[in-house]
Amino acid sequence: MQAGVWRVSVCQLAANARATTAIAAAATKLQAEKVYKQNPTDVQCQLRKGCQGSAKLALNSTREGGNSRLNERTQKTTAIVPQLIIKRSVSYSRYSASTIMNSYCKELTLMTYDIIGFDLDGTLLRYDLLEMTTLIYNALKQFLVEHKGYPEALLHQKLDMDFLQKGLILDGQRGNVLKLSHEATILRASHGTRLLSDDEIVAIYGTDRRWDVSTAFYNDPLSTWNGPSTLQMRALLDYFDMPCALVFAQAVDIVDRDGTSSGAPKEYKVWQDLLDGLMQNYSRDNFSNDKSLYFKSMRAEPQRYVLRSSEKLISWLHELRANGKKLFLLTGSNIDFANLTATQAFGRDWHQLFDFVVTFAKKPGFFTMKRPFMIVDNEAKRELPDSELSLEANLKSGQVYSQGNWHQLHQAMARLLNKDTSEARALYFGDNIIQDIYTPVKHRDFDAVAIAEELSLVDQKDYAFNDVLSSKFWDSYFFIGNTPTLWSGFIAYYAQICVSSMEQMAQMPPTERIVSTNVNGFYPALPKQLMSSNLTTSWHGGGV
Repeated sequence: MQAGVWRVSVCQLAANARATTAIAAAATKLQAEKVYKQNPTDVQCQLRKGCQGSAKLALNSTREGGNSRLNERTQKTTAIVPQLIIKRSVSYSRYSASTIMNSYCKELTLMTYDIIGFDLDGTLLRYDLLEMTTLIYNALKQFLVEHKGYPEALLHQKLDMDFLQKGLILDGQRGNVLKLSHEATILRASHGTRLLSDDEIVAIYGTDRRWDVSTAFYNDPLSTWNGPSTLQMRALLDYFDMPCALVFAQAVDIVDRDGTSSGAPKEYKVWQDLLDGLMQNYSRDNFSNDKSLYFKSMRAEPQRYVLRSSEKLISWLHELRANGKKLFLLTGSNIDFANLTATQAFGRDWHQLFDFVVTFAKKPGFFTMKRPFMIVDNEAKRELPDSELSLEANLKSGQVYSQGNWHQLHQAMARLLNKDTSEARALYFGDNIIQDIYTPVKHRDFDAVAIAEELSLVDQKDYAFNDVLSSKFWDSYFFIGNTPTLWSGFIAYYAQICVSSMEQMAQMPPTERIVSTNVNGFYPALPKQLMSSNLTTSWHGGGV
C-alpha cells in the first residue's frame, strides 16, 4: 500500500474489536484488513496480559459516547495510551496479525527470513573488553606522544574506566565530550575530563542545548560520515572507538594546562591528531608491518583479547542453514585481521559457517553504493590483484570476497533460493547502530537486530565487564535519569529487537518466536528507566 497509513496501536485495535457496537467492530475489522493485510479472523485473538489494562481503559472510553462518537473515542484512547498511533508511509505491513492483536510488542521470528547476515566484531565474536580497551587506550596515547609531539605526561595518565562509554560524541574544535538525548539535546558534557555544569552547557551551546553538527548527525547520520564534519565531530560507535573519549579528554587537559599563560586555544587540534592515530591503529596496510601497536599485540596474543565462542552458538548457526536459510558474514575488517579473530573465536574453518563472506566491506557504503567486489585469496589472506568483478557478475557461494555492495550480494543469495530479490527477505545482526542498524533499515529493505552488550548490565548480576561498561560519570548507555539517549532512540526506531549478545540468541532455537515485552524491542526487558519515556518506534515487522 503506497499511501501513508495510520498504524493503530494494538491495545486500541483490540479495544475497538471488542466494542459492543456494530459500527466499532466493523471499523476495527476494516482497519485491520486495510493496514495489516491479514486474515480478519486473527484480529479477534486474545489480548496478551501486558496490554489488558490499557485495553480496558480504551474500551471504557469507547462505551461512553455511543455510536456517533467513534472518532472521539479513538482520540480518547490515544490520550490514555500515548504514542500508540504513529503515522508513517509504508508499502505494506510485515506485522503478524496475532502480534498486532496480542500485544503491542516487537517480535522476531527468524523462520520468516530467507537471508540472515552478521557483523563480526562485537557481534558474532566478542572481545575481552578490559584487555582490548586497555590496549587501544595505550596505543593511542603512545601515538600522540611519539608522532604528534604531545608531552610524555600524557603517557602517565591513568586509565579511568568510569569516563568511558560507547556512543559519546566528540566536539573536536571545542575539546568537549557530549552525551545526547534521543532528540539530540545535550544531556551531559565535559571539557576535557571536567564535567560541565548546566549553565556552562547553555553558555556554549545555547538554551536549546544543541550543537548544529551533532543535530545534523541526528537528522541524517550519513550526511556527516565523510567530508568536513569528520574533522569537527566523532560519534564513538563501537568498542574500537570507545577509548578515544578518555585519550581525547586527557590530551585536552594537557593542552589547557600547558597553554594557561596564553589562554586556552580557540580551536583544539587534538581530535585531528587522534584521528590520525586511529587510522594508523586500524589501517589494513599496517596489519603485519608492526606500525600499529594494536595489530602487533593482537597478532602476538589473540587469545588474550578475543573470547572463544560457544559450541551452542556454532550449532545455532548450523541449525539456521539446516532450516534453509542463506547466511552471510559482512565485516569491515580486512581478511587477515578477520581470519585472526574469527579463527580464535570459531576455529580454522570459520568461513564454512556461511554461504558468503565479505571482508573490508566499507560499511555503511556497502548498503548505499555499488562498489565492485574483489576476490580474496583465502590461503594468502589478501585481495587478489586485478580481481575486480563487474557489477553484473554472479557471486559464487563459498567464496570469500572483499568490498562490494548489497545489491549484488542480495541477487546472488536470491538466486540460490530460486527467488526474486523482492521476495528474498533479509535480516542483519550488528552492534554498530549506524552502520549495521540504521543504514540497512533506512536505506535498504532490511530488518536488523541490534547487539548492545550494555544490556548485560540490566539482566546479568555477574556480568564480567561491568567495570568497563558501567559509568557513574555518564550514567547508562541507554538513559540519563529517565531521559533516553540518542542510541536508545535509534534502537527503538530502527531495530527489530535489541539483545545483549549472539550468545543470548543461541540460547533459543532458531525456530522459536521471540517476543519482547515492550514496543521498543529491548529483550528480554526494557530498562526500567525507559518505561516512562516517550520513545517512538518505527517497527518494520517480524511476522509474515
